[in-house]
Order: sequence, then C-alpha cells, then structure tokens
Amino acid sequence: MPVAPQESPNSTDHRVRNAPHARAMREGADAARAHAAVHLCPYRNPGLRTSWLRGYAQAQQQSFDF
Repeated sequence: MPVAPQESPNSTDHRVRNAPHARAMREGADAARAHAAVHLCPYRNPGLRTSWLRGYAQAQQQSFDF
C-alpha cells in the first residue's frame, strides 16, 4: 500500500519559483538594457529562445534614451 506524503501546514509550494520562461524574458530584457547584441542569446531551445527574444524586444521598445 503506497504511503501518501504528509504536508506540513508551514510548507510552501516552490513550483512558483520554477518559471524558466519568465526568467528568460528577464534575462533578455537585462541584455537589451546592457546594449548586448541579439545574437548573444544563450538559449538553444526554441521556446526559451523565443522568450528571451521577447524580453529583449520589449526592453528595447521601452527605452527612451534620447
């Protein structure tokens, strides 16, 4: 008979912190603010690369450095 894991009332769900696409968007935005070249994207996974590029593009559109 399998035993169900017991949940303590003070435990927190750490899955909230596991958001790779949000992290990739933040990294892309940081790279755009640092004036890094777009070809320096560190991701090879198509989904994560898209998220990085989305963050990069959004940060470039919102810069008002005249």
